[in-house]
Amino acid sequence: GSMILDHENRLAYACLSPRTSLDLLQEFCAEFDFEPVVFQAYDHSGGLVYHTNVILCIGQRFAVLCTSTIRDEQERKQVIESLTRTGHEIIDITSEQLRQYAGNLLEVKNPAGQHFLIMSEQAYKSLRPEQVQQIEKYAEIIAVPIYTIEHVGGGSARCMMAEIFLPEKKIINNLIG
Repeated sequence: GSMILDHENRLAYACLSPRTSLDLLQEFCAEFDFEPVVFQAYDHSGGLVYHTNVILCIGQRFAVLCTSTIRDEQERKQVIESLTRTGHEIIDITSEQLRQYAGNLLEVKNPAGQHFLIMSEQAYKSLRPEQVQQIEKYAEIIAVPIYTIEHVGGGSARCMMAEIFLPEKKIINNLIG
């Protein structure tokens, strides 16, 4: 959750916090050929946002972002420009929606190439109709009731899922005999 990776454009978005080290981020980016997009974000109580995946979700052609958490105008501008330059429509969420986990989402794709955005029911219910319409231009929303996990664990749908970006393996039939 410390980094949100835009694999297609080789960008690593990261809000600095006690859980996100600038040195380690730069080391990761050098090792895996990513460019860092670094900023600081603050929650409703004024503390640093500890994980980038709380405030930012990057889909193939859209990004859900709580821009108001990035207080520094230059950093906010840098993040917005980076996302729009790479072809992402930004769906801006409020800090109240953020508290309902509307930033903790993950876009997935099935073998048929259909895109889905996984989120909690609580996150979905916090979205305004126009935000839902923006998202649905790019992905079908799947909202799941995970209230207990959100309440007890403090995370949501994105925190429960991992992405796998490995090259596809070709299956060769009848290798033996």
